[in-house]
Amino acid sequence: MVQILSHTPAWVFALFVVLLAFGLMQTRTRRVRKLPALLLPAGMVALSLAGVQSSFGLRPLPLLAWAAALAVAALLGYRWFRDDRVKYDAATATFFIPGSWAPLAVIMAIFLAKYAYAVMLAMKAEVIASALFVIALSAVYGLLSGYFVARAINLITKARKA
Repeated sequence: MVQILSHTPAWVFALFVVLLAFGLMQTRTRRVRKLPALLLPAGMVALSLAGVQSSFGLRPLPLLAWAAALAVAALLGYRWFRDDRVKYDAATATFFIPGSWAPLAVIMAIFLAKYAYAVMLAMKAEVIASALFVIALSAVYGLLSGYFVARAINLITKARKA
């Protein structure tokens, strides 16, 4: 483990700290303007898609696995796990968002999935070339970012109803 960490570029640790900070911010109840509230979900979806692209390229199989998992997670997440405590104030164009540890967990899971893949790639693990691995990791990225899409749908729905 020490050898793995010692060969990790410094920018990866910086990215970890930034993502950790964003995740920790989500644990506090806060009022957030509309655009910043949607930036985190958009950024996490972009990071997830970048994980697929950097790992496997923008090829049909990984993209399809990612998109299908994202759609399933977003729809199920919105339907079953939407946070009804979220409120939108149209007069100030702000959301009241209760704190939650879930975003931190999902952010860290996306980061760790990408990091684990990078370690496996550096170690020349043969499994990363298998179609099953490509589909599974792409789906994991999609499922995790689907959580943020569900959150964004919840915010947009609250704003439209206000």
